[in-house]
Amino acid sequence: MSEPPVSWMVNNWRLKLLSLVLAVGLVGAVAFSQNPPVFDTAAVRVKFADQPQDLVVVDPPTTIDVPVAGLRDTVTKYKNTAAGVTINLANAKPGPNQVFAVTPRTDVPGVTVRSRVGPIRLTLEPQETRQLDIEIRTKASPGIAVIPEKTYAICGNSNDRCQVSVTAASSVVDVLKAYVDYDVPLTSANTVISPNEPVKFEANGHPINDLPNDVKSLPHATFTPPTVTVQVATRGGTMTRTVGVAVRTTGTQACGYAITASDVQPSPLVTITGPVDQVSKLTSLPIEPVDIAGLTGTTIVNRRVQTPSQVSAEPAMVRVTVVISQAFNCAAATAAGLVSPGPAPSPSR
Repeated sequence: MSEPPVSWMVNNWRLKLLSLVLAVGLVGAVAFSQNPPVFDTAAVRVKFADQPQDLVVVDPPTTIDVPVAGLRDTVTKYKNTAAGVTINLANAKPGPNQVFAVTPRTDVPGVTVRSRVGPIRLTLEPQETRQLDIEIRTKASPGIAVIPEKTYAICGNSNDRCQVSVTAASSVVDVLKAYVDYDVPLTSANTVISPNEPVKFEANGHPINDLPNDVKSLPHATFTPPTVTVQVATRGGTMTRTVGVAVRTTGTQACGYAITASDVQPSPLVTITGPVDQVSKLTSLPIEPVDIAGLTGTTIVNRRVQTPSQVSAEPAMVRVTVVISQAFNCAAATAAGLVSPGPAPSPSR
């Protein structure tokens, strides 16, 4: 007698069911070996919602770790998406260490959050806008002084000094200083105009290289203008110029004699060097007077060139020749009543 057509399905069904279960298990094992379930932690982005415009989040976190579960491929996909957590600031007030709830977002199917996240503590401060003076920092050579009232920053087309406007958390603007580092050596008295100099900042004496990014806050600190024109005025410094030597005499040569010439060697001119405010006013330098009292002939003397304090002369010593010659016979002139007895005066030079 032949068996019914479905008998092959029911004969030894237990063995057949076991084979099916084993086959499915084997397929699942192979599949899970390629993409197993994982428990992982994903660093997700932080989004702040409903933040009041007059408040700044100081040093806000950029990511928060969220414990997740799912197949490895889906967890990896979740890490690479814009998934994140949301922190609602609608009821935020200024103050430190405020507690806020954290709400994770899971947009990738198959990924679940394993445990509760948060809460998180944040510090919020009032946002302030303040006008800061801009200090001009210079490198002046010895003897050069910067004139403060004529050294300042200029904004735009104005010729007047200007300030930089900074918007940031109150704790930042309270300690912030603005400056321009004008590092061109100043070696002479002058007024220099330099455009497009970047405005820099420091806080409590520490330089801030990039204000928007180095000061962690949300929103970022901002300032304007980013560059200014710098005017630097200086006085002092040294100056070198050539001036004449002024020969002077004292006393009166003998009667009938006169000064007919004078000479200064190696030159009647000397080179002087010293502070600008002194050297610029000098047109000649004196020497110690040459005494010609009672002389009837030429005299040659050495004299030091006399200079003001801090001014030097080259050469410092000169040789002075005063030529005295007979102009008339004093005895004959006296007898004729043309001159009174005694030496005739001679003007000093």
